Amino acid sequence: MKELYKRIIKNSPKSNSFRYGISSSSWTAFILSFFLLFTPVLLPSGTDKKVLILNSDMSIANYSLAHTGFQSKLPVPKNVVDLGNKWTDEEKIEDTIHDINPSIIYCIGTKAYLLAHKFAGNKHLVFSSIINWRRLPMGKNTYGISNELSPSMQLTMYRYFFPEIHKIGILYSKDYNKEWIDITVKSAKDVGITIIKRAIYKQDEVESVLKELLPKVDVLWLTPDPVVISNMESVEKIFTQSNNVRKPVFSYSEVFADLGATLIISADVPTVGIQAAGIALDLLSNERSTERVQYPAGSHITLNLKQVKKYKIKLNEEALDSVNQIIE
Repeated sequence: MKELYKRIIKNSPKSNSFRYGISSSSWTAFILSFFLLFTPVLLPSGTDKKVLILNSDMSIANYSLAHTGFQSKLPVPKNVVDLGNKWTDEEKIEDTIHDINPSIIYCIGTKAYLLAHKFAGNKHLVFSSIINWRRLPMGKNTYGISNELSPSMQLTMYRYFFPEIHKIGILYSKDYNKEWIDITVKSAKDVGITIIKRAIYKQDEVESVLKELLPKVDVLWLTPDPVVISNMESVEKIFTQSNNVRKPVFSYSEVFADLGATLIISADVPTVGIQAAGIALDLLSNERSTERVQYPAGSHITLNLKQVKKYKIKLNEEALDSVNQIIE
């Protein structure tokens, strides 16, 4: 990973703000990931604190991977509740939380978090695997790992892979993503990219706004916005429109690979679980995290070379060494 960062810096534009490295939050996340993965966990002997893992559905692969990563790093007594399709009785869930009386509840997925937030009282909550966490209620004892990577990190990688891309288009809703878009616009300037943004207020505006936006950009960045992406049908229309005018789409999840996403940079799910365990361990040791919600420390990169050739985008060949999956 460190060698990858060196290559990125070497091939970056000459502005100082970009040339001298990844943002501090991204580098901190990398260091955190390294120490969580390769150092032993030490807790005061005789601790009787309990942790409850509340999983929205263990049959979902990403939820299961986060669950396993978390369990691998937490040596305190753990209880597990798999909500799946069975736990529909909220009163039963409330009783379960009361009976276990955990110090911390690790919530995997939105369903688990909303139930814990409703019934956990003042207990510490640590969440992960939630798309667009900003739309959810947050208590003073809530911590978590964002499902989305740092905008700075993603933009750095976009620039590294495709050095001739200068204008990136984003559709977003102000109700859910205004804070994120403000951070992204600022981060883009540091890497020599211009973000051309368009706010969407209703889902039925997407098609017309996208038609106006696409001619002005080099690529469309599809983000997990609940207004822009309300269902799979709307996603398919976005890809169809982009393809019709030969504009590539960058995205955040492997589920878009089959639709023709050119570059996908997603969070590494097992590492997310390990990060969540790190937050839980800090809380068990009465240490408060300086960041209530952290960006994921690890990433998984999928590159669709068929789309690169189709759209005739200039690719930095050195970047191929950092790709986890290549579609040809």
